Amino acid sequence: MEYSAGFTSEGWFQQQIEYVLDQLHKGFSRREIRSKVMEDNVFLLRSESAISKRFQMVYRRAKTLYPTLSEYYFNGTNSDQKVLLLYSFLKCYRYAYENFYELVVYRYQHKNGTLQVSDMNFYMEEKEQQSEKIANWHIATKKKINSTLLLIYRESGMIELVEDEYKVSPLHVSQALKQYAEEQDVLLKALITLKAGG
Repeated sequence: MEYSAGFTSEGWFQQQIEYVLDQLHKGFSRREIRSKVMEDNVFLLRSESAISKRFQMVYRRAKTLYPTLSEYYFNGTNSDQKVLLLYSFLKCYRYAYENFYELVVYRYQHKNGTLQVSDMNFYMEEKEQQSEKIANWHIATKKKINSTLLLIYRESGMIELVEDEYKVSPLHVSQALKQYAEEQDVLLKALITLKAGG
């Protein structure tokens, strides 16, 4: 997976992802789902290009959950849905995936479970040293990336703003999803426990 700044236009997109998962569950192909989304403007966007771009993002994330995890999504709790939406985001974007493991998990385990915007900026600077592609991102893009990450983490319930810093907390899920994560999926387990490794 390559580094991409493409997630600057990402969002939580819960309703859109649910729609795509439901259509996949009903047996529709990518082409059929895209056609329905475009013709019926299911995502309620103004232009065809905006609908097409959003569909690309949403479909990609939905496919990280389909078929196995979509069952947990539809049959699980609200908390299960939130952790799976965060999971879908992290599975699609290398920078976000690494940010979760290298910054969020680290801050939870070693820094009293707190996270500040300055930590996000410092992490970005470290990654610039490791990747020319990241170093070449525009300053506005870098700010938007950090803003998008904080939005996604907040929506999932993993971080909560307390005074002037974020408190990082493990995500609580149903016993069924927790068991699946422990047996089948290292990333999902890390989201639930905020511990890296097996």
